[in-house]
Amino acid sequence: MERKGISTVVAAALIVVIALGLTSTAYIWGAPLIQKRQEASTTENVFNLFSQTNQNSLPEIIEDVASNRGVKTFGVNGNGVWKLNVAENSIEYLFSSKTSNVAADTVNPVSLTPGVQCTGTSPYLESPSPSTGTLGQDSSSVVCVKATTQGDTFAIRYKIWFREVDDNPFSPTQGYQIILEKDPTGLVTSTGSIVKITYDDTAQQTIGGKTLITKKIKILLI
Repeated sequence: MERKGISTVVAAALIVVIALGLTSTAYIWGAPLIQKRQEASTTENVFNLFSQTNQNSLPEIIEDVASNRGVKTFGVNGNGVWKLNVAENSIEYLFSSKTSNVAADTVNPVSLTPGVQCTGTSPYLESPSPSTGTLGQDSSSVVCVKATTQGDTFAIRYKIWFREVDDNPFSPTQGYQIILEKDPTGLVTSTGSIVKITYDDTAQQTIGGKTLITKKIKILLI
């Protein structure tokens, strides 16, 4: 009876050891896969937040504020860096991920805007090409995304440019453009998750027979 009791205890201990071993093995192999799936989900969410097919994306929100005035906020879940470049009239978001849903290490950024490439060299490198669009047909915003391999991760950068759109690409008489401005209380770079978009002013000027309407939008990186 005593030997039988000892055997039972030993068997139970072996079962516990084997179970712990299997659990550890499953964790060692499964944890990276779970993490990769989580990062893939984050990468896809960020993609949607910059896609112009999504009405709640950043480029669409900025264009909506320019058209209808008011104030709106935009948020992204993730650890990234915002950069506002008023000289380029652009805003970008850079983050790292173990997954990428766009082609990596391309010579030029990938354009998410139909009919536009991110291959311009003037006035700025990787700017929209063509540099102007057609009023009523093309969007003022152009979204470019670039994924760069860095070891076992990708550095992914979304950049939104705002270009002029004209009524006639060959002999324009009227043009329209959104102008990004830095909010006086904000910064040009931020690791925060919130962007506040505020309508500021509308201006109109005639140059060489063309009337250009500009909508000024203040960007506050929080």
